Amino acid sequence: MTAHSTPYPRRNLDFLLFGSTLILVVVGLLMVVDSSYVQELNHNKAIFHFLGKQATGAIIGLAAMLLIMRVGYWRLRAVAFPLAVVGVLLLFACFIPHIGYSENNATRWIGTKSIHLQPSEFAKLFLIIYVAKLLSLPRAKPRRGENALLLWLGPPLAIMAIYVVLIEREPDLGTAAVLFLAVMVQLFLAGVRKRHLAIILGVTAMCAILFVSVFQHRGHRIETFLHPERDPQGRGFQMTHATLAVASGEWLGMGWGRGREKYYLPEANSDFVFATMAEELGFVGVLPVIGLLVIVGVRGFMIAQRARDRFGALLAGGLTALISWQALINMGVATGSIPATGVPLPFISYGSSSLVMLLASIGVLLSISQHPAPPGQPASDR
Repeated sequence: MTAHSTPYPRRNLDFLLFGSTLILVVVGLLMVVDSSYVQELNHNKAIFHFLGKQATGAIIGLAAMLLIMRVGYWRLRAVAFPLAVVGVLLLFACFIPHIGYSENNATRWIGTKSIHLQPSEFAKLFLIIYVAKLLSLPRAKPRRGENALLLWLGPPLAIMAIYVVLIEREPDLGTAAVLFLAVMVQLFLAGVRKRHLAIILGVTAMCAILFVSVFQHRGHRIETFLHPERDPQGRGFQMTHATLAVASGEWLGMGWGRGREKYYLPEANSDFVFATMAEELGFVGVLPVIGLLVIVGVRGFMIAQRARDRFGALLAGGLTALISWQALINMGVATGSIPATGVPLPFISYGSSSLVMLLASIGVLLSISQHPAPPGQPASDR
């Protein structure tokens, strides 16, 4: 790489990314209020119980976003390995009795029924940071020979496999898939050849087919996706009512707060919040929300493209891919386009752990956008 004599100057805040994020958070709080009161009534919870938790997550997340912007993304490189280790330990903790917390046949949390957090949300961020560091090391040269390539790809693929397997065993196949796809984007941006990516995807596809054949409940999800009408009151219940909600919204929707399917959807405020939103706001109402998510994705990849620091570029690309894949999969599930996976809609779905992680990720993106290269270091061409 060639170095210039002067460092890059600090750029202005990316107000388009910052403003879009804040609007999405506000929309999310409104949707949590709208879609949660049914559950509050059914489970004898205090009014605005879910809103209080989501607002707390928003406050903590915004504080984390501002802190990361002030501290600087480049400092994450030094703590990438410790964060990766912490991520693995947190995921293991979910399976330890009296530390992990289970609900609805899933062991995805640590803590108690009243106070718990979801380690997989933070693990996603930690893995993206660590993979960005591995792929930005001076010895990382994707155009070397095959043996050298295997040595280069081995560490990031190995740590990714550990994370993906632990998350899938919670079970949380959706989050595992999102994380895998985000790392694939990082590998692509790092310069890995398409045929090597195709080999990785092919091996993963074969493993996924094996998992479906071994674990019967995975096969049931695919069967339910293809034929939800065969068991509308059982396995096809959520998919049937989500599809009804989206179809009922038509162009203008039924009006905010007037949706009917949220009375039947068990996850109306989280995994299927997009269905609730589509029913009440209609196509015209959800289009601006989709537009804001697109803006976040486009700005994120633009930040990655403009970064002059390889670590910053791969970090920005990975985090943007994480948010974008999550949004696409959630909307795909809600509209009946793909099998149910349990992935929340970024910034909108209920889940304080997810919201904190997302806002922290936006803080990293904003930091990279302001500093194409770390301050005090010569600018370099990637």
